[in-house]
Amino acid sequence: MNIIKRELESDFKSIIIWSISMILLIIAVMTEFDAFRDSPAINDVLDSFPDAMLSALGFLDADMTTLTGFISLISLYIYLPLSIHASLLGSSIISKEERDKTAEFLFTLPISRKKVILNKIIAATLELISLNVVTVLTIIIISMRYNPSNEYYKFLSLLFIGIFISQLIFLSIGMSIASVIKRYKKSGNISLTILLVTYIISVLIGLTDKLNFLKYITPFEYFKASYIAGNLNLKLEYIVISLIIIAIGIISTFLFYPKRDLHL
Repeated sequence: MNIIKRELESDFKSIIIWSISMILLIIAVMTEFDAFRDSPAINDVLDSFPDAMLSALGFLDADMTTLTGFISLISLYIYLPLSIHASLLGSSIISKEERDKTAEFLFTLPISRKKVILNKIIAATLELISLNVVTVLTIIIISMRYNPSNEYYKFLSLLFIGIFISQLIFLSIGMSIASVIKRYKKSGNISLTILLVTYIISVLIGLTDKLNFLKYITPFEYFKASYIAGNLNLKLEYIVISLIIIAIGIISTFLFYPKRDLHL
């Protein structure tokens, strides 16, 4: 518990900065909804664009005059920053002891590395939940003025469950990379590179059906807001794949980090 508290206190400033950033971002993009809500013709404008382009941008089948359609439209502004945060958190929470020169102190305590890792995972998960909750509450508070339906709230809850699972995926990837890479300074860059590559793959899949077979390797395809908005559910196959990736990331962290030489 002391390690969890220590991690949360250490990252408190970062959590506040990310939370404020997400609040301001959501406020900025949600202010545009009034303009779209009062302009049904915007859907006709979108219909004039090629389906491949709209699919790549996540605009396909999105009714921008409704709250559900608009949130589906701006979901990229939620997925990307929260995934980036999770990826960076995963790599930093494992390598920070070397970066901050506290590894020698921490690992001389009567506690195993595996227990340290477990506590760090719990702390990181709590950080993800806090940022996720701040973001969804901001959206809900702003949405209340439009008297949304129960279906909207169901869509929002499913969307953020999907986002949270995506956060856990990139958290576990970041942690596993940091536990394997000997040079801790590179782990964050590699984690972000993987995230950006998977995002680019997702965009390319939207441009052509020929790359549809790649949808299983990019988390950005697992819980697409447009699918959730139209079906009000999450695909079981993607939940299973996500859990497998998360499990592999966590298990590899437990396997490799205790054996890795630390740079003190």
